[in-house]
Amino acid sequence: MFVCSNHVKDALSLMFVPHIKVISEEENVTFRCHLCKNSAKYKLFHFAHYRRTNQKVI
Repeated sequence: MFVCSNHVKDALSLMFVPHIKVISEEENVTFRCHLCKNSAKYKLFHFAHYRRTNQKVI
C-alpha cells in the first residue's frame, strides 16, 4: 500500500504487523496514495508469513 504523508497513521491502523519504507526519489516511479490519490511518500507493507506463524502458536 502506498500512502501520502497525511494518511500514514490511518493506513498503519489497517494493517497487521505493519512495516514502513520511505519511497526514494531515485526509484524514478510515481506512486499514488491509496486513500486520496495524492503523490505517495511511503510504502507500507506487512509480512503474511509472520501472521500465519503467530496464529499457529496462539
